[in-house]
Amino acid sequence: MTVREFVRTVWDGKYYVLAAVLVVVVGAFVYLDQQETVYKATATVRLVGVQTAQGGEQVVEVTVATDLGDITSEPVVAAAATTLGYTGAPAALAAQVSAEYPGESQSVIAISAKTLDPQESQDVANAFADAYVAQLTVLRDAQVAALDARRQALAEQLAGVTARLSVNSDDPLALAEKETIVTEYTSLTVQTNTLRAIGVPGEVETPAAGAEALGPGRATVLVLAALAGLVAGIGLAFARRGLDVRVRGAAAAARLAQTPVLAELYGVRSSDRDYSHTHTLPVSRKVATPFTESIRELRTAVQVSLAEADKVVVVVTAADPHAPRTFIAANLAASFALSGRRTIAVSGDLRRPELDRVLPPPEGWSGDPHTLRPTTIPNLGVFPVPEEEMDPADFLATTRAGNLIADLSDDAEVLVIDAPPVLAAADATILGRYATGVVLIASAGKTDRAVLAEASERLRINNVPLVGIALAGVKSDRRMLYASTYGDPDRKDAGHPDRPSGDTEPSAPALPAERPDAPTRDDNDEHVDEPRRAARERAAAVGTGVPAATRATPAQGTGPQASGPRPQSSGGGRQGPLLSPEWGKVSTSPGTPGETRSRSNPARKGEESEPGESSAGRRLPFRW
Repeated sequence: MTVREFVRTVWDGKYYVLAAVLVVVVGAFVYLDQQETVYKATATVRLVGVQTAQGGEQVVEVTVATDLGDITSEPVVAAAATTLGYTGAPAALAAQVSAEYPGESQSVIAISAKTLDPQESQDVANAFADAYVAQLTVLRDAQVAALDARRQALAEQLAGVTARLSVNSDDPLALAEKETIVTEYTSLTVQTNTLRAIGVPGEVETPAAGAEALGPGRATVLVLAALAGLVAGIGLAFARRGLDVRVRGAAAAARLAQTPVLAELYGVRSSDRDYSHTHTLPVSRKVATPFTESIRELRTAVQVSLAEADKVVVVVTAADPHAPRTFIAANLAASFALSGRRTIAVSGDLRRPELDRVLPPPEGWSGDPHTLRPTTIPNLGVFPVPEEEMDPADFLATTRAGNLIADLSDDAEVLVIDAPPVLAAADATILGRYATGVVLIASAGKTDRAVLAEASERLRINNVPLVGIALAGVKSDRRMLYASTYGDPDRKDAGHPDRPSGDTEPSAPALPAERPDAPTRDDNDEHVDEPRRAARERAAAVGTGVPAATRATPAQGTGPQASGPRPQSSGGGRQGPLLSPEWGKVSTSPGTPGETRSRSNPARKGEESEPGESSAGRRLPFRW
């Protein structure tokens, strides 16, 4: 996994990460509020000793014989309780105290007390230290008394041995026993004298002067909780990715459906919300957005895929009911119409028809609402849902429905049919039999992988010509934003930093090759526009079906625009590109509803423009 994939996975599961961090941090807050802070105070006691050479040349330090258990013995606990005024159980008081040797030497003992109050911990530690020091004197006296008793016993044994030697002075056993008793008696005498020389057997070296809170601090606990929540959230994000059964990207969609992705549709949801307020299709406005550019990309992909077909019948269906199928079909049909091709949008969803609402008739139009009618989009007509008592699937399978679609396709260059979801009914499969190509809509992050695979497989089994997939719901990024703003003279970030920010809708001058009244350029500038002119001719060949070789170019055509000097474009700014060379020259004629006529360029048709024709009656070229 690359760093980018890791970041993308975490970002997709950002809400899981945030929820995990919040839960763990809140849990840490609750724990800290309920947890009582324990304070620890420590006092140190040093054992006082006397150096002596008891058994030879080596000097040793003699101290009172004691161990750590003496610190919590009954006499010490009783004395400490008396000092503290403690009236509870002695065992509970002793449980608060512990002792240890802080270093390698056992002459220093650290006495610690742990309580819930810092001052109490300090008092308990000092009370036990004082009581232990006092107990050391008692222990010393007890040890001296034990040594004296042992010496007295040895003295009595020595008297008996001496009596035996008086009878037999050469008795070897008596001589050896006498020597042992004398040696032990001498050692005990030295030890007794040494202990008696220790006036104070112990002292409090460092009394407890303060208490410290045990465990990590509040801030440390919260930081650790946040880190633990972050790790847990990242784990949940990766678990979500592993358990996710929805389509997330174009690569996965193409692999599941075994068909190419024609276009990734950006900003579908926001464009649909905007349409619900403005009631204007996004592609019909002269404003380039990520959604409109992706719709045009879809239109171009469909045109290229069906370039050999004389009549294009495109069925737009979806893998699941949640995909914005009708909205995409309406914009695709409008995009075909705005590229100069006579287009009819057919409402093929007889169960939940919505195309009539998305493509309403022009204001003031009166006619039969159940027949072919015009729309507010030039070159675009709509055939609404027919009123039939039959089941939709049965009606679509009839010869009458097939003849209806054939008749509509004869009246238009492009027929776009809005079909129900594939798995919802057999309608989409039946309509696909009449189509030259089917576009399957899938929603990124919503469409189930198994549903997409099943929908494409059903179309394939029924020999439906599946052209490809249009993946909706893809989030736009800087690359798509760049694609939708490139060439916009209003944007400062598009190469025009000197343009005033308040000038949001300047008029876009038409390209010289597209204006009927434009003279030709100077011969010195002919090579500048030649690649651009060739690209426009190729786009026109795709959009209109006329080979580029048969179309007259400004350099080879006839008429007054075929020769002569051509002035430079005014304004000094870069001119916006055209969506299609024919788009700005199509207008609805006042004749039969839905019929259109083309304002042909005199340079292409060899006709002179009317002297009285005003620029207001001519549609300006598309500007990004």
